[in-house]
Amino acid sequence: MKKALLLPFCILLCLALSGCTGREMEEQLLVIILGVDTTEEGNIRISVKVPSNSASGGGSGEGASSGGEQMGYLLLEATGGHFADAVNLLQATTPRTLNFSQIREVALGWNAARSPQFSTLLYSIYSLPRMRAQAALIICRDQAYDFVREQKPYVGARLSRYVETTLENYAGKGFVPKTTLGQAVRDLGYGFQDALLIFGAVNDFHQVQSPNDENILDAKAGDLPRKSVNAIELFGAAATDGVSVSGTLSGYEMALVHLIRGDAGSVDIRGEGNAATPIFARAPAALSVDLDSDPVTLHIRLLCEGRYFPGYLPDQDQLSALLTRDLAALMDHLQALSCDGLGFGNLAARKCLTLAQWEALSWREKYRGAQVEIQVEMALREY
Repeated sequence: MKKALLLPFCILLCLALSGCTGREMEEQLLVIILGVDTTEEGNIRISVKVPSNSASGGGSGEGASSGGEQMGYLLLEATGGHFADAVNLLQATTPRTLNFSQIREVALGWNAARSPQFSTLLYSIYSLPRMRAQAALIICRDQAYDFVREQKPYVGARLSRYVETTLENYAGKGFVPKTTLGQAVRDLGYGFQDALLIFGAVNDFHQVQSPNDENILDAKAGDLPRKSVNAIELFGAAATDGVSVSGTLSGYEMALVHLIRGDAGSVDIRGEGNAATPIFARAPAALSVDLDSDPVTLHIRLLCEGRYFPGYLPDQDQLSALLTRDLAALMDHLQALSCDGLGFGNLAARKCLTLAQWEALSWREKYRGAQVEIQVEMALREY
């Protein structure tokens, strides 16, 4: 009898200590998406999308109408001279306390991402109370406000779940990075490895057909030749140089990065007759750095496998040459952006016995001027 009474008492005690009561949740607004922009005047503009907790949203407030019009969500915004000013103004003018523990996306506008204050801004976002470190970090081609506004769930799906599923889908295909807010804050500015961030945009569908002689995947978010009820695109990557975003990679280039890392499904290489052959990495590429050479030499050795259907045998040497060419172009682009996205700096740092040696190396300068040697070992296998 005593044990039966003790269990409910323990549950009530835990709820009281944790403060997780139903009334407390009703007094909060759970932020699903946060957007940050810089204005022409140099101010910071933040925008958040939160469930309205209204009955029209289907009980919980997270729902969508069948006509594509959003229901059950609020888009709130505030502008201040500094990030903290904008947050304080938003907190002061919303009917509930903002809770960032369930956030799924943090989106930064292009001007904010290119600013020298990017790392400071990112750390300020990360330092928000109860901020979720696993939130996806997205760099927008234009304004983050427009990106946040256009985020809409499909019929019957909560926005949080829709965003989560969309991110998993894109990451699984290998055309975007998997970097989270917490990982970006960790990597930015240390020089061992530069973060690659998801690139997103709102597509106005100005282009709905691609020329036959172009690689349709060698594009970026906002420019994909398609038409859909969903204008949001996540495709490609924003490269960082230790200070801010320095440029962008296409979806195909990002797929090559995943191929080198060994965490992507496959990359299609078009050989003779424009036929596509899917290429799989047998293992992550072997990377090494020769600091004794002048200039420094970066080595990439990739063991991969091309698969073909019966009746069509691709040219193995041609596939190797084409993949080597594309990998070389990728490295040229990363070096031009001063983005060590593959982490050669980690390997160089291990050869330095002291912090003083690492600082004297001036790795970023060495990286930009390094020569790259790529070795692709290709095998073919029939499906």
